Amino acid sequence: MNKKTILPFGIKYTPIKKLAIISFEKKPDKIYRGLELQYLDCNEVGKGFRVLAYRNDGYVDIYDDTSLKYNQNEQCNVAGKGLHKHIQTKIENTFFEKVDGCVEISFDFIDIDKRPIHVYIKEQNKKKSIPMNLLAPIGFSSVDPMSLPIFFLYNFDFIRRKNTIVDIRIDQKLIGIDPFPFPFPMSGQRRYYSRYTMESQIIEFAPVDMQLKEVELDDNMQYIDQKVKYKFIKTSNDLGLSLIELELDKKVIIKFEPEIVMCDQIGEFYIYPKKEMGYIGGKYEIKRKDELVNIFLTPIRGWTSTPNSMSTKIILSSKSLFCTWCKKYEYSALINLKEMSINEKWINNNKKNKIK
Repeated sequence: MNKKTILPFGIKYTPIKKLAIISFEKKPDKIYRGLELQYLDCNEVGKGFRVLAYRNDGYVDIYDDTSLKYNQNEQCNVAGKGLHKHIQTKIENTFFEKVDGCVEISFDFIDIDKRPIHVYIKEQNKKKSIPMNLLAPIGFSSVDPMSLPIFFLYNFDFIRRKNTIVDIRIDQKLIGIDPFPFPFPMSGQRRYYSRYTMESQIIEFAPVDMQLKEVELDDNMQYIDQKVKYKFIKTSNDLGLSLIELELDKKVIIKFEPEIVMCDQIGEFYIYPKKEMGYIGGKYEIKRKDELVNIFLTPIRGWTSTPNSMSTKIILSSKSLFCTWCKKYEYSALINLKEMSINEKWINNNKKNKIK
């Protein structure tokens, strides 16, 4: 027999397959201080490239290639002050591949001030490089977060300097990219601070723009929404949310201990990607008075990394920004079960709002 229950919150998945972040913050352009190339592929948005241009004023401009399905209501609240302009334009001469251990990145477009932007980077170094698995601190600087932004970047690496061709021009002016900020080489090689991954997994945990809803469970006590599976179990109080599972090439499981039910309780939650990525840990608390339910979530345990080299042990130490930024995110929600309404928000308590 099917049962109905309240789904208090959920997750969203963004189909960004690859991304490259090109930083020139030390000597920024008059408008931009960095560019991020993304490759998207799914039925909802199409297949093609997007460029995030990080502005000196803290906002972000989004440039979508004409091959993508344009969404004029799309927001960008995971970084800095959020979205400034979202534009659809031709992104030309695109290339983003890794061949024989060397990455090559290329793209051209016209920005909102009608300035040509040209990017071409090509490694020419046959020496082996050891990449890392990283939880990107993209949400560290977010002023008004709409979710906990979880960016799992597999085989993430920094551009090597030796023999690499770098040709970046904005309005015909040559742009120099930032050097690697750590005082040691990685895999015995000097680096730029520009970095990339060919395997990204981007998730919004508990997005505040998802409506509260009553869902109908199947015979296996689960509710499936596209590629997300919500698993419930019967408890002494009510049906409890025990697991959220994202069914992709790289599975992600969010586990609640004990199961979340709409009554007074305290518990923990864990976000488990593939083993080599480590995991995120946090706490939750639920308080109920009559038909009003308060939910609090915070990933207070941060990210536990899985270093794979001496340099990543230093970079991804338990006290590093990479492992601690999410500790200061707090989610709160007030649910009115009688009216089936929800008032929710995320707060980013990181004191420094320095972008990337």
